[in-house]
Amino acid sequence: MDSSPEKGKITSWRQALEQGELTSEQVAVLEEMVKEGQAENLHAAASMLDWQDAIINKPEHMYGF
Repeated sequence: MDSSPEKGKITSWRQALEQGELTSEQVAVLEEMVKEGQAENLHAAASMLDWQDAIINKPEHMYGF
């Protein structure tokens, strides 16, 4: 199986941030979260989005889809 994201879908915001794989628009989303006080820094914002995605798409994450 190919582990690369499909059509720009991020499987892990934090991992993509650390690997420099985010687009400027995606980085802007993280920067806006920091600016609004939702997160302390970009890594915290990325982790928050990963967590939200895991909760919202829990069955998919449970089965690794």
